Amino acid sequence: MQRSISLLVTQLALATGGYVHGRVSLRHASVSPRAAVRASEEEAPFRPPPVSVDALKIGTIVVGVVLGENKAGGYDMEIGLPKPASLPRNEVALLPNCTEGKVPGQGWVQLREGDAYEALVIGLAGSEVNVSLARAQRVIAWKRVEQHFQEDISYNAQVLSITDAGATVGIERIPGFVPWSHWHLSEEAWARRYELIGSRLRVKFLDCDQKRKRLVLSHRRYTLQRRQKDLAPGLIVSGNVSQVLPYGVVVRLQEGLDGLLHVSQVSNSFVQNVTEAFQLGEPLSAVVLKVDLKEGSISLSTKRLEKKPGEMITDRAAVMARTASVEGAPALPV
Repeated sequence: MQRSISLLVTQLALATGGYVHGRVSLRHASVSPRAAVRASEEEAPFRPPPVSVDALKIGTIVVGVVLGENKAGGYDMEIGLPKPASLPRNEVALLPNCTEGKVPGQGWVQLREGDAYEALVIGLAGSEVNVSLARAQRVIAWKRVEQHFQEDISYNAQVLSITDAGATVGIERIPGFVPWSHWHLSEEAWARRYELIGSRLRVKFLDCDQKRKRLVLSHRRYTLQRRQKDLAPGLIVSGNVSQVLPYGVVVRLQEGLDGLLHVSQVSNSFVQNVTEAFQLGEPLSAVVLKVDLKEGSISLSTKRLEKKPGEMITDRAAVMARTASVEGAPALPV
């Protein structure tokens, strides 16, 4: 009977994706996670089916029941062996912005006696078995993250920390990185950027590689997807020059989106030195050439606004005045 309950619980959890921080649950059922595992308060508490220690190996996933705290500061767990397994303190929970012991992203949380969790075997020495909830949770979390990545969903992530390079956010309790190039902050927001810790940020995925423990995300991709109707190729947009580079100009558009005006798209005449042709902060209108939703990039052109070759260099004011009243409209015929 106990074995059938265990298999039922595990199968239902796998089928529904019903895990709450690694605890087996029935997310789509009308009962609570704890009630689902323990069946009911009137029945005997759930116990894992008997297993042989010879059948275990490092990396095996087992179902365990919390028996209580042990002298080492962790927990004893019943996993079906004659002797309880040990759950070390720093292997209890997957916490993306925490480090306890040698493994980053793991830490301590309080567990309730009688609750059942999936655990991963991390140590075997005779009859002594060590297990980890955090590492079992990490396996499940990465599967979810990879599914989100493949489906290219938008995720409402929590900001965990802020650095000079970008922000760390939590995705299914896995830490992900958002570089500042993919999350524009106004000057006022930048001055108060550390207050953003704990807030929520809509992001889309740039890169996901479990083997390299690499998860890179973009708020810019989310914003670009939301505004793609306003940035269709052929439309005229305006902004200000935010960077002048040897190969082109970066134009800051609305909502912090950046468009690249490549040197080859500045004018129908040859532009020898783009760094001398534009000034930082200069207002600029341009035609949208291409929007890459996957990379979160926008390509711009001003040569399509010229009536004669070289006009962007010799009489840019006339070009800008001609297009000022038609922002958001298709480019004028030349």
